[in-house]
Parts: sequence; C-alpha cells; structure tokens
Amino acid sequence: MKRLHALLASAALLAAAGLAKAEGTPEAKAPSPEETCAQRTLAVAAAMDADARHTRVWYWAWMTAGTGLLVGQAGLAAVTEGNDRIEYITGAAMSVFIPALLLVHPPVVLSNAPALDARLQATTVGGRLGDPCIALSRARELLAESAADQSLQTGWLAHTLVIGGNIAAGLLLGVAFHDWWGAAKQAVGGSAVGELQVLTLPTGALRFGGGGGGAGLGAVAASGMGMVPGPLPAAVPLVVPLVVPLVVPLVVPLVVTGSF
Repeated sequence: MKRLHALLASAALLAAAGLAKAEGTPEAKAPSPEETCAQRTLAVAAAMDADARHTRVWYWAWMTAGTGLLVGQAGLAAVTEGNDRIEYITGAAMSVFIPALLLVHPPVVLSNAPALDARLQATTVGGRLGDPCIALSRARELLAESAADQSLQTGWLAHTLVIGGNIAAGLLLGVAFHDWWGAAKQAVGGSAVGELQVLTLPTGALRFGGGGGGAGLGAVAASGMGMVPGPLPAAVPLVVPLVVPLVVPLVVPLVVTGSF
C-alpha cells in the first residue's frame, strides 16, 4: 500500500513537471493515450483515497456521538420520571438511527477506495500501471458509485427524513403525552443533530467527478492533479459530532421559550 501511495505522488509530480516542460517547449511530444489514461487513473485514486480518509473520521465520530446520545438518554430515562422520562426515551429511540444507519449503509467510498487501490497495486509492475485505460474505466465506475452515494446521503431525501422524522417524534410527544415543550425540544434539537450529520459528510468523490462520475476528469488530465480535499473537511466531521451532544441541550431552551 505504501508503494501505491508513493506511486500516486510520483505520478502527480511527473505530470506537473511534464506539463511545465510542455508549456516551455512548444515542440515537446504529447503524452500517449496510455500515459494520459494512467495520469487520470492515478488522479482518481488519489482523490478517492483522500475522501475515504476524511469519511472514515466522519464515520467513527458520528458512531461515537450517536452511541453516546443513545446510552446517555437511556441512562437519564432510568433515573427520571414523568414527562422527562418520556422525552429521554424518545430521544434515545431516535438516536438509535445514527449508529444503526452507519452500520447498515456505510459510505460507499470506504469500500470503493481500497478496491481501486487493490486493483492498481495488482496491475502495477516495475512502477508502471498495466492496461491503464482499462483501469481508468474501472476507476470511473467506482468514482461514479461513490459520488452517487454521497449525492443520496446529502440530497433532499436525507434532509426530508431527518427533519420529518424528528417532527413526527415531537408530535408523538405532544399529541399522545401532551408534552409540547418536549415536542419542541425533540423537533428542533433532533433535527439540528441530524442536519449536522448530513452536512458534515465529506463529498470529495462528488466534487471531484462533478456529480457525474468523471465529468471533472478532463481538468485532471490537463493538470495531472485532482480536487483532493484539504485538512479542514477531516477536522470538521471529527469536532462537530463530539460537541453537538454538549451544546444542543443548552441551546434548545434558548431557541424555544415557553410551553405550549
């Protein structure tokens, strides 16, 4: 794996050097189709590797946050009574969805990036990628799958399920138990947590491919580099879910005042 990463870095540097030489020397020879395919393939692999690293941080951060919300509210439900107990039970039940959905449907890029790395490593001999144009076709497929998955997990359906589900849980508290204060807290607080999870999901594959599984590869071929996410997307998914369980209980009472 280390050799593959070194190969990706070397390819990017060589591509950049080749481009600079071509700009300074008009008679420079144009790269062959195989060389172009190899540059594009390695650029896609580098972008997907970076996206997978950031997504892995996001995944485990939200798994920790979701499990913490579940255990914490279940524990509070055991030592409280009345409406407070019902609110904590409802909050714990809604928190189950965070780790459950991550287990049932983890981001596709977490499996696609290693699959592409394994494919390239198996066909690389003497520092040269074998059948680069065939490898590029497979890289585009994996990029398209990852981008489509990120589009689904950050699209209108995800926002609708998050907000609609928490409003429904809030209405349950209000209508069934006449706890409209708890209903407001669940609707606002639960939606805030869910929206933060959706909005902090890294979308490197989606941005790299322009949402079309490779639409941005023309620019990659010209520069030899991809739209690799920087360090900020890796830090945001780690910090936000760990802070949310501490901040939301303090903010919600300030946002929603009075009882209904």
